[in-house]
Amino acid sequence: MSISTNQNLILIEGAATYERILSDVREVELDEGIRHLKDFLKIYPDFAKAHNDLAVLYYRDGNALKALAHYEKAHKLDSGNVTYRKNLADFYFIELEWTGEAIHTYLDILKDNPFDIEALNALGTISLQIGRKEQARQYFSRTLQLDSNNNEARQGLQQLPPSIATAPDSRQIPHVSPVRREMEQQPPAPVPPSFHDLFRAAPSEPEKSPDLLYREAVNLVDADKSDEALPLLEALVAQVPDNAFAHNYLGVLYQKRGDLQKSRNHHEAAVRLQPENTIFRKNLADLLYSGFGALEEALRIYVKLYGEDRYDMELLKAIAHICLEVDKPDDARFFLERIIAAKPWDQDAAEALRVIKSAVVQ
Repeated sequence: MSISTNQNLILIEGAATYERILSDVREVELDEGIRHLKDFLKIYPDFAKAHNDLAVLYYRDGNALKALAHYEKAHKLDSGNVTYRKNLADFYFIELEWTGEAIHTYLDILKDNPFDIEALNALGTISLQIGRKEQARQYFSRTLQLDSNNNEARQGLQQLPPSIATAPDSRQIPHVSPVRREMEQQPPAPVPPSFHDLFRAAPSEPEKSPDLLYREAVNLVDADKSDEALPLLEALVAQVPDNAFAHNYLGVLYQKRGDLQKSRNHHEAAVRLQPENTIFRKNLADLLYSGFGALEEALRIYVKLYGEDRYDMELLKAIAHICLEVDKPDDARFFLERIIAAKPWDQDAAEALRVIKSAVVQ
C-alpha cells in the first residue's frame, strides 16, 4: 500500500471517529470537551477540523493563547479552507487586535475570491477603525455592489462623511437577497483605487470577440455601470449560448433590476451549464427563495450544498432562515448552533439563537 493511500485511509478513519466524538462533545462540560479533542489529536495530530474546533473551545474557556495556536494549526494544515482562514483572521482582529495580521489574511482570502462579502466588510471595519476612511468606503461600497441590502456595509458607510462618487446606486431594488458572483480567472485586485473610476468602457466597435465582450462587461459591472454591461452580456450569450459565467452575471443584474423572471432564466441556464458550480447554485437558490417564495425548491438546493460543505456560514444562515420561516425553530436552532460553534463571535447568529430560546421559555 502506498504512503498516500495509507494517509487517505487514516483521514477517512479519523473523520468517522471524529463525528462520533463530536456528538459526545456537545453533551459534556467545556473542560471535558477539550479533553476529548486533545485525546483525539494525540492519535490524529494532522486533523485540521479538530484543531479548529479545539480553538473554539479554548476561546470559550478564555484561553486566547491556546485558541490562537490551534486556529493557526488548522490553517497551516488546510490553508485552502476558507472557514479556517476567516476564523483565524477574525481572531486576529476581534480578540487580539492584530490589525496587520488580520488585514494580510483577509486580503489573502480576497485574492482567491474578490467577491467574499465577509472579508470585504471585515477589511472595511478595520480600515474604519485605524482611520483609513477612503479605503473603508471602497470596501463597504464594494460589498453593496454585490449585496445592496447588506446592513453591515450600510452602517459602516453611515459612519463616514457622504461621498457622491461612492454612494450606493439609488436605483438598486430593495429586498433582494445577497447574490454571489463567480470570480474571474484573472480577478481584479481586491482593493482597486476606485470602484467607479478605475474601469472605463471601450468605444463601441462593429464586432467584438466573446472574450472582449466578457472583459468589458465585467469591468462595467465593477464600475457600477450595470445598464451598460447588460447589452454586452446579452450580445455575448447570443454569440456563445453556453457561457455559464455570462448567464450568471445576467442573472445577478436582472435580479437587481427587479426583472425576476429573466434573472431566473439566466441563473437556471448557468446551473444547467455548470451543475457543480457552488456559486451558481447558491445564486439560483437565493433567487428562488427571496424572489419567488419557492421555499421547497430553494431548500433542496441548499441541502445538497450543505451535504457538500457543512461549514459554509452563509449557507447555514440561509437554511436557518428558511427553517424559521416555515416554523421549524428546532431545525433553525441546529444550524445556528453550528455557526456559533465555528464562529462564537457571530452576532447575527447569536441574536437569532437568543430569540428562539426566548420563545421556548415563554
